[in-house]
Amino acid sequence: MPAFSKKSEALLLTCHPDIVAVCRELIKQMDVSVLCGRRTRAEQDAAYKAGSSRARYPQSAHNRVPSHAVDLAPYPIDWSNQERFKEMWLRFDAIARVLKTRGEIVSEFIWGGDFKTLKDCPHIEIKEK
Repeated sequence: MPAFSKKSEALLLTCHPDIVAVCRELIKQMDVSVLCGRRTRAEQDAAYKAGSSRARYPQSAHNRVPSHAVDLAPYPIDWSNQERFKEMWLRFDAIARVLKTRGEIVSEFIWGGDFKTLKDCPHIEIKEK
């Protein structure tokens, strides 16, 4: 069964407990790497400058404490295989719905692959109410 690397585990622990709960179930179904949890000001500034984020610090969900966003990638990472990212999101979303129905989490999520601009297939964040 897949397991998170030490690096992925450390990044995951910077995230909201609902994200952690879903990811702990997701890893049982699909090998994924955690690429990013919480971002510091310097990390967010660098992401904005590189064009990988449209949000300035502290507007990104990654800048909250704990982070309200996580960036995940199916492992091994193949950036050209967008279908694997979509499968990852569909599994994440299905798990989240089950956990919410059971009362184990309260959050709903949105996927960066559905963004109208700057498609961000690794990005999953808590849907703000």
